[in-house]
Amino acid sequence: MSDSTDATPGPPGGARPSAENDDLERLRRLIIAGDLDRLADIEQRLGDANVRAEEISHILPEALVRAAHRNDRLGVALSGVLDEALDVSIKKHRKRLADVLAPAMGPAIRRAIAEALRAVVDSFNQVLQHSFSSRALRWRVEAWRTGRPFAEVVLSHSLVFRVEQVFLVHRKTGLLLQHVAADHALVQDADLVSGMLTAIQDFVRDSFAVDAGQAVDTMRVGDLAVWVEQGEAAYVAAVIRGTPPTDLRGVLRDALETIHLDLGPAFETFTGDSAPFEDARHALEGCLQVQVQGKARKRPWLAPAIAAGVGALLLLTWTVLEIRAARRWDNYLARLAAEPGIVVVKEDHGIRRASISGLRDADAADPILLLPACTLDPSRVTSRWDPYVSTGASMVLVRARSWLNPPPSVAIEWADGVLSAAGSAPHQWVAEARRIAASMPGVRRFDTARLKDEGVTAVGVARERLGLLVLRFDPGSAELPPREQAAFDSAVAEVQEIAKVASAAGVRARVEVVGHTDDTGSERTNVRLSRARAEWVLAAIEARGVRGLDLALVGAATNEPLRAERNEEDRALNRSVTFRVIIEP
Repeated sequence: MSDSTDATPGPPGGARPSAENDDLERLRRLIIAGDLDRLADIEQRLGDANVRAEEISHILPEALVRAAHRNDRLGVALSGVLDEALDVSIKKHRKRLADVLAPAMGPAIRRAIAEALRAVVDSFNQVLQHSFSSRALRWRVEAWRTGRPFAEVVLSHSLVFRVEQVFLVHRKTGLLLQHVAADHALVQDADLVSGMLTAIQDFVRDSFAVDAGQAVDTMRVGDLAVWVEQGEAAYVAAVIRGTPPTDLRGVLRDALETIHLDLGPAFETFTGDSAPFEDARHALEGCLQVQVQGKARKRPWLAPAIAAGVGALLLLTWTVLEIRAARRWDNYLARLAAEPGIVVVKEDHGIRRASISGLRDADAADPILLLPACTLDPSRVTSRWDPYVSTGASMVLVRARSWLNPPPSVAIEWADGVLSAAGSAPHQWVAEARRIAASMPGVRRFDTARLKDEGVTAVGVARERLGLLVLRFDPGSAELPPREQAAFDSAVAEVQEIAKVASAAGVRARVEVVGHTDDTGSERTNVRLSRARAEWVLAAIEARGVRGLDLALVGAATNEPLRAERNEEDRALNRSVTFRVIIEP
């Protein structure tokens, strides 16, 4: 049995599968060729942003309209984008926005200002009318007698009509939607009043077979009347005192129509909540009108007289204010003139603003801080003070007291460029005062002749005692003999006392140990011997532990004799060591 492989015989020449595939491809193209073209066209349209934007632009307006009518989701979705776009547009094009709004806002602002001025003028005319007449006096007496306010008495005698309250009531439910009232009007429970109005309307319809579209439009009790204007969804009821004109109904009707036009959606969705009708207050407040009687007779002279009186009053007020401001300013200038170190160069004042400029020493008082003392407001005074150094007597004294800060025991005086100090002071202050006074403007010399240096005085007592001590030596010897031990101990004690007192007083003192010889021997030998004697004493003092004091030696030899030598006693005195205390500045 031989190895072999079974195989399925293929088409001759190997061409049959390729032909079948071509046939299937042609068949597929015949069936879906149109769909493929459309798919390619759709793919091209979706891939081209310009084509897609052009197509959306045709259907976007209609889509927005339909979405707006369906619900408010479109408005909610676009509100943030529109707010941001408006904010950016306003910031970038403020001038364009102002140009657009100016034609509409300008007339509205002018009209509002004109109405406000007209109201002020009317009020002023009413005040004048009821103030310069005999009946005004009668009315004041009546107000005092009855305890009623004068304005109320005037209103009761001169009122033609006044709309005191206006109610906006839902027509279907009878609920109160909004209520406004005039100032000082007697207001009852608004909900209760609206309910009673609705009940009266229902009573009239039920009792007298009135058509459903008809209703009571006028009610009167005493000097009060209630006018009712019916609307599609609500009615307005106005409570009026006095006799109103017929055109007031037109005012009520216009207000009701405005409310229906602005709040139509709120009426359609009303379920008992009156909050959406808060915007109706403005229209209702326009119905709160009032009219008073005019003067029975004209006085053509009254207006010019009043104008002249007002002008005179204004002129008098201005004069009084000017005089008071000038007096305060003069007081301020007098105060500055009395202050040393201040020179006013230029000043100007008015009722509201003032200005002043000049020169001020650094140690002088601050002119701005003096304004409140003269009842002047610093925020209304422009001040400019250039620095300078004053050499006036009073300013030099102020500067000296400020710079030197003397203790209470020292008195400072100045005359002809000489600054004098008298009294007693610590040594450190005296030394510092001498240093500062040397560079002080206006001071040529600092006189301390009458000033007692407490530190120098304290050291001076011990200095005098030490200066009286003499340590005697044997001829030719540089060593202190035992018999002088007691004098040496006294010298050491005085040196220690000087060190202690000088340290406490802040005085820098130096003790010089001076060696002497008699006139026998050569000069060279005497100089060497005098230094040796001073060195011995200095070493002995230092061995006792003296601290805080400068010690120095001087070999005077025969140059500083203690006594002229006429005998042996004089020469014995000169063979010695003495002490000299120097207080350094």
